[in-house]
Amino acid sequence: MIKIKKTLSLVSTLSALLAFSIPASAISSIMYADPVPSTPGACDGGISYEWTAKMSNDHTLSFVNHVGAKSFNEPPPAYEPPDTGWTHTSNWVAFELTKDAQVEIEVARQEGVPFTSGSTIATARNKLVPAFAIYSGWDNTSCEDHRYNNAGNFDWSDIKYITNTPNKGGWSSVTRKIKLKAGNYSIAIGGTPKVLETYPDAATCDPATDAACYAYTGRHGYRVRIKTSPVRSHSNDANANGNSTN
Repeated sequence: MIKIKKTLSLVSTLSALLAFSIPASAISSIMYADPVPSTPGACDGGISYEWTAKMSNDHTLSFVNHVGAKSFNEPPPAYEPPDTGWTHTSNWVAFELTKDAQVEIEVARQEGVPFTSGSTIATARNKLVPAFAIYSGWDNTSCEDHRYNNAGNFDWSDIKYITNTPNKGGWSSVTRKIKLKAGNYSIAIGGTPKVLETYPDAATCDPATDAACYAYTGRHGYRVRIKTSPVRSHSNDANANGNSTN
């Protein structure tokens, strides 16, 4: 299957929302880019990352974009456990950490995020129930599949599951602190609203008049904030290793 890369209109509204800050002497970056794009017409290049981020152990950065309403946990019968994440409607971050660090990740609902819809600019909805998963390593070689496991490894990629923040409470934002070794990590971001017995049909329901249609279909905006700090030797937080960047 040929990878599908979602597009984002880099308009002034997004520029106003996008921000990152670092110490003047440090090197950090956030780019809307895949570190290794796939070859046109071929199924290679691994996960189609939306973002590439690089941080050391004393940085803060943030970015905004949009994901599918149920992208982190799509329902049966199209998506059966454990692979309930929709790869192409989630967002993926290729995250490089240059020094061991305490990493705090927050993903929150964000209003007013623009995106391209056909030939026009639309505004993402604002009912995301955000969730995210962290994996060790980057995948720049596999043939990307539609589905992924948000709580474990999956057979089409060699990245290794570390942890997730599934947001079972349905909050508008979620935060996770974790101690990570220097290395490469993959972060999957998506939506996970409360499970329903019957879901609205995106092709026929009207989000303007149907609250369930609005919340369970379409694109929804998010903001991510990542903060790193030096590791404290007495910290009891989780430890994880990424693929070495050296």
